[in-house]
Amino acid sequence: MTDIEGKQAPEARNRLVMFLVNVAQDAVPRGPSGAVPTGLVQSQPLHLDIYFMLASAHDADLYEEGLKLLSAGITFFQSFPVFSLKNTPEMPVGVTQLSFELSNLKSEELGQLWGNLGGRYVPSVMYKMRSVVVDGAVIRDVEPLVRAPGTDLRPEGSA
Repeated sequence: MTDIEGKQAPEARNRLVMFLVNVAQDAVPRGPSGAVPTGLVQSQPLHLDIYFMLASAHDADLYEEGLKLLSAGITFFQSFPVFSLKNTPEMPVGVTQLSFELSNLKSEELGQLWGNLGGRYVPSVMYKMRSVVVDGAVIRDVEPLVRAPGTDLRPEGSA
């Protein structure tokens, strides 16, 4: 795991880390279709899959400990593959369920992914969290932009 400049991130050293890899539209969303009656124009909710990585970035002398932590992370998601309001009442408003599944990558894909991330390979596993729903219909109000007193955010020349 590296920082924006390609240097090893000290926060990730000798830890099990979780980080975002990709966000993609869910091709087969689950649940109600949310069909809109004919004649009405309304945006449909957007179903997203969130891909994230669990990775163990441990020094060579702590390699075994890192594998234990990675195994514990895998065990957690195997034991709790679905978060719902019943088992996770603190879920954000509008989120009723999130499911987690292992996302298999071939060795070549994994190597390419780590190369794209700018880091060297460490023991890791990728998961897909489905289906995060982004629904514009739940927006009730847009608050004005917060800015410092006396600043004008309008482009030059506009009134």
